[in-house]
Amino acid sequence: MKRAFNNNAVLVSEGQSEYILIGKGIGFNKKKGSMIMASDAIEHVFIQVDEKSKPQYEQLLDLVDEKILKVAEEIIAMAEADLGEKLHKDIHLGLIDHINFAMSRIKEGISIVNPFLLETKMLYKKEFAIAQKAVALLKEQMAMEIPDSEIGFITFHIHGGRGGAKKEEALSYVKAMSKVIPYIEDKLGRDFEEGSFDSVRLVAHLRGLIDRCTRGETIENLLLDRMKEELPFEYKISENIGLILQKNIGIVIPENEIGYIALHLYKLQQHK
Repeated sequence: MKRAFNNNAVLVSEGQSEYILIGKGIGFNKKKGSMIMASDAIEHVFIQVDEKSKPQYEQLLDLVDEKILKVAEEIIAMAEADLGEKLHKDIHLGLIDHINFAMSRIKEGISIVNPFLLETKMLYKKEFAIAQKAVALLKEQMAMEIPDSEIGFITFHIHGGRGGAKKEEALSYVKAMSKVIPYIEDKLGRDFEEGSFDSVRLVAHLRGLIDRCTRGETIENLLLDRMKEELPFEYKISENIGLILQKNIGIVIPENEIGYIALHLYKLQQHK
């Protein structure tokens, strides 16, 4: 062992690599040079650290409440179990830091509004459901009221930990969707009901479209000319949706994809 941050987190080395081990009582009464044996005391995580991330971990773990450290790791373990995948190691530092800051704000009576909660839920359904359970866990473990806005913020951290995704990217998608959905509602003269089949289907299509265009991919549309001719109203709206996405995310939506958006809008019109 190289150092103990507190009773529940230590820095150790094995070969040429260094790790942060987290577990109940793992650092209790331990001194530099102590041997840490593999056991059930190591509850959740071996976080491998490098020279770049090590100072950040050390600074944070020196200051953070052990209860926050514990609940953050429980949330990550829960997310990995629910998603059936390992999250990127950077989520540990990011989520611990976020929860630490959020708890400080709440204790000081500072409320931060999350105006994109609905769009976040629609775009990242799995992560949002996990974040709801995470906030319930925080309420229980920290014995304090946690605002619903935190569900959205924690959703971004969970999504950001998946497959190299970035939470900043997820936030930009959500902000773009917060402009697209009201625009569609205005043009079609209808409101989307939260969780309705129509809204879920449209948002799922738009999310897939954004992912494809971000990767430089597209899908063939053999009916494009017919769509332009037979759905001029929906096609024009779809072109403007493409411009909104281009302005807010920086991706160009090709004509093939514009046509498929128009088809979805047409279907929405039929279900009025």
